[in-house]
Amino acid sequence: MVKVTILLSSVLGLLSSLNVSAKTEYTGDIINGHKVISKLDVSDFPLNSLTKLWLQMPRQVNGQAYHVPVIVAKGKQDGNRFLMNSGLHGDELNGIRVVQRVLHDIDLSKLKGVVVGVPGANVNGMYESTRWFTNKEDSGSHVNLNREMPGEPNKGSFGQRYAAHLWSSVYGSNNFTVVCDFHTTSTSGTFPNFVYADLTVPYVYRITELTGADIVKIDLGVTALGSVESTFGKKGIPVITYEIGNAKFWQKDQIQRGYDYSFRQIADLDMYPKTTDPAKIETYEKQRKNIYYGNEFLDTNVKTGGFVELYAKPMDIVKTDQIIGTMFDVFGSKVEDFYPKADGLILSTNVNPLMTAGSFIVTVIRNSTDPACINGC
Repeated sequence: MVKVTILLSSVLGLLSSLNVSAKTEYTGDIINGHKVISKLDVSDFPLNSLTKLWLQMPRQVNGQAYHVPVIVAKGKQDGNRFLMNSGLHGDELNGIRVVQRVLHDIDLSKLKGVVVGVPGANVNGMYESTRWFTNKEDSGSHVNLNREMPGEPNKGSFGQRYAAHLWSSVYGSNNFTVVCDFHTTSTSGTFPNFVYADLTVPYVYRITELTGADIVKIDLGVTALGSVESTFGKKGIPVITYEIGNAKFWQKDQIQRGYDYSFRQIADLDMYPKTTDPAKIETYEKQRKNIYYGNEFLDTNVKTGGFVELYAKPMDIVKTDQIIGTMFDVFGSKVEDFYPKADGLILSTNVNPLMTAGSFIVTVIRNSTDPACINGC
């Protein structure tokens, strides 16, 4: 506990030294009863207040702007700042419900500091029901907003400018103490309760414990440059990517786990009282003790198109001599059996039986003994 406190104090010292200046900028518009802003500075808001806002984004092809919902909960006194981001991929919805519920249920009279929630960052992706941000110029193109941070507001495609505006107007301008970017697996995939974490950043290991996740992927973020996680992590700010289940669902169990983590997180930051519910404490302690920390992914992929029947699911322990799926042709004749690339734990499966060449069937996570993988590979 002493070590965690020292590490967190170091982080707070870094944050206070960052030269970040901002002031909330209001456009003068009101949508559905809530004010519209073009930039957020949580310092402007009164203590003991809950404020719902719309962040005006760059204008799209018809000259109108998307508006991203932002909720600011400010406690009875100043303190640490926790950012809960969700919906950066438009088909990943569980995190949105986590943000909604936490900001609805939080008791401002018990809160010290600020919680900012973004319940659906990729408005375009939600319109299109896809993980991507769809650019409309010419014949169209796709942008992964979670590979475009921090971006430059006046450069690149519309999607890239959209990402840059999220960063400059909310994410990067409010000296957040800890950040959680909620995601799920992509459409057609399955995930358990799962975290990406760079354990070289102070306090991040403690965050992973607070999640009580099934699996933590130890990861430096080098394969996800431009993500919210990697961008905050480079600045030394504690951050995780929290993958809570599957796309295009509201899974009550996964949402509850994200919700419970969020209150544990603000309690650990001395922003909120810890729960005294014995059942919740017991459940969490069981989860925490069973977290699997792995440092390497290995995919099993198909070589040709066909129909695949799966024989494994997330959290199954598998061996390399174990058949985890079989491909059949359109007439039902067996084409090929598939095996995991290594002994390990099933992290994700592709639940769409109709696969094209190169599609993954399962992803196994394991602990590689290669010294190069100690911080993830």
